[in-house]
Amino acid sequence: MGQTHGFELVREQDIPELNTRARIYRHVATGAELLSLENDDENKVFGITFRTPPSDSTGVAHILEHAVLCGSAKYPMKDPFKQLLKGSLQTFLNAMTYPDKTAYPVASTNLKDFYNLVDVYLDAVLHPRITPDTLMQEGWHYEVGEDGELTYKGVVFNEMKGANASPDRVLYQATQNALFPDTTYAVDSGGNPSNIPDLTYEQFKRFHEDFYHPSNARIFFYGDDPPEERLRLLNSVLSSFSRKEVDSSIGLQTPFAEPRYTERTYPGSQDAKAMVSISWMLQEQPDAELALALDILEHALVGTNAAPLRKALIDSGLGENLTTSGFGLLRQAYFTTGLKGIRPEDAPKVEALVIETLERLVREGIDPQTIEAALNTVEFQLRENNTGSYPRGLSLMLRALSTWLYDGDPLEPLAFEAPLAAIKRRLQENPRYFEGLIQRLILDNPHRSTVLLRPDPGQAEREAEAERARLAKARESMTPEQIEEIRRTAERLKQIQDTPDPPEVIAKLPTLTRADLEPKIKTIPIEVGEEAGARVLYHDIFTNGIVYLDLGMNLRALPPELLPYVTIFGRALLETGTAKEDMVQLTQRIGRNTGGITATTLASALRGRSGATSWLFLRAKATPAQGAEMLAILDDVLKTARLDNRERFRQLVLEEKAAREAGLVPGGHQVVNTRLRAQLNEADWAAEQIGGLSYLQFLRRLAQAGGEGGRGVQGAPEGNRARRPNPPARAAKGPAEPEGRRRSPP
Repeated sequence: MGQTHGFELVREQDIPELNTRARIYRHVATGAELLSLENDDENKVFGITFRTPPSDSTGVAHILEHAVLCGSAKYPMKDPFKQLLKGSLQTFLNAMTYPDKTAYPVASTNLKDFYNLVDVYLDAVLHPRITPDTLMQEGWHYEVGEDGELTYKGVVFNEMKGANASPDRVLYQATQNALFPDTTYAVDSGGNPSNIPDLTYEQFKRFHEDFYHPSNARIFFYGDDPPEERLRLLNSVLSSFSRKEVDSSIGLQTPFAEPRYTERTYPGSQDAKAMVSISWMLQEQPDAELALALDILEHALVGTNAAPLRKALIDSGLGENLTTSGFGLLRQAYFTTGLKGIRPEDAPKVEALVIETLERLVREGIDPQTIEAALNTVEFQLRENNTGSYPRGLSLMLRALSTWLYDGDPLEPLAFEAPLAAIKRRLQENPRYFEGLIQRLILDNPHRSTVLLRPDPGQAEREAEAERARLAKARESMTPEQIEEIRRTAERLKQIQDTPDPPEVIAKLPTLTRADLEPKIKTIPIEVGEEAGARVLYHDIFTNGIVYLDLGMNLRALPPELLPYVTIFGRALLETGTAKEDMVQLTQRIGRNTGGITATTLASALRGRSGATSWLFLRAKATPAQGAEMLAILDDVLKTARLDNRERFRQLVLEEKAAREAGLVPGGHQVVNTRLRAQLNEADWAAEQIGGLSYLQFLRRLAQAGGEGGRGVQGAPEGNRARRPNPPARAAKGPAEPEGRRRSPP
């Protein structure tokens, strides 16, 4: 077999559903694997991923992810990542640590910029400057306080302290640990603050030497860049390496003989609530067909608020909202669900309810309309292939890695037509196909793990005391000279961070010139019209045969005191039912006949003048054939939504509150940003009322009022509907084909 720029072609295949030509290559000298996807998408994507299973919770994989972006042999500056963010046209630039892999993806619509990003990232991961200073800065180091006591500092050390303050994150990690206790998934790849100071520089450097080698790499290209140039560019970097045996294999978890139960705690006040997860490790490794079937089954069970398992848990009143729920795939697949906001003593009730609900669904059958809606929704998402601002190629890379990382076929998760057709045939031959999956993969499966996470008011102080004791013990063993060396090291690290890179070093980083830029601004075609007194904006663009409709309601018609109700009012329109159908039936109708309808808000300053604008949008999408029914659904929810459904409204309040509280720790910077900006202009003040900390405080008050049986909770949503502008403004995007426009008018 011939070679092209050091690569041999292993396989090629057309994927018509993605309008893509796929080629799998192997680099002859190193064994590096390349998945090259060729299509007409201008948003080009590159990624290099290493299998990086950690053996402990020192966070070495996470720290290394930070460290390799702190300068390399070719670009010896302290932070090329930040320089790229300032001077690139990138549409994605980041790095991600997972439990068993570390990925470095970039994306850009500009070809030269794309090549620049690829060049910098390849040099970063293969030739990084990982010195002891790098580990101390990005991982951990000692510092001496003004009182002479030692403290720990470090980017990842501080980051993981913050991450572990989130009960949701603690439960997720505890669930993974309990489900796979004998594998790499039993440790925390992000790093546990109590273990991070155990990491030595020798271990840190060896981890890079062991795993960051082309022989352990899975490389990905996607888009409209020249395919052969991908090979040439890669070979110019990889040719200096030779093949190496890398043991990055991930062992299988031996199945449990019987279910297991685990209790963990998190720092929480006396009034804080508990959480419980119930999870199964699947005994079968899913092929393409089963993996897709599990996606459909997940949507049917927990994917909407009307899904039977989700609804049973919420209706029970045992908790406020679901924990992370659905099927997941690491080296082995699993299913997990649960409730947050529970009393610890109710954990057995939640576990029993989950099992009883699944048994009932097998015994009585899942509503065929629920299955139809789930199948339509998943198929619509696959065909639409709309990832929003997230590059499509990156989504496909991560999908391919779900098998590729474990030495499977990377194209299997991408080509969905054959498995989708097989599932439809199975469902036609056996209407109880999905009930059979529940019985076989979950109910008959003894590998079950239940994890209860309860608040512990004294845990934070105990952990702080343990850290102080460890630091005191370390200090006792140090000489005055060592203490002084710690002070000098801390000063040196600070000086390094405070000192700009020399201009001649920054100049080494590849940049764009004016000649590299497209001189014409890309515009979206727009037609402005009016229909039945409503302003209509129409965008005649290619949408893969999908009609998108945004129906907007001007919130300036509302008095300020009703703004906090807007977000939950939007949900209530779609999740309380209508005059002719309950919430379950409405959800099924939306799922069967559209690609989804969601509520969202917009608050913005006005360009060129003072003031602000704020809107509530119902965003809907469907095929042209479904357009009439999509409009009928919108008409029903706007005119006859059951906003007097007090029990459902109470559930929505609790779900919103739990979701907002879960986002406080991981999204704390956004919460603070929204809060501060609210003081500066009208638009940001409205955004704070609709979705910021003020909104969370409002939800807490509303939950308390609802819990006491107050009758006023439905009055405000009804008031919102009464004040809805009539007629609303509408914006539509439709297929470029004239027929599609006629069949689904905006």
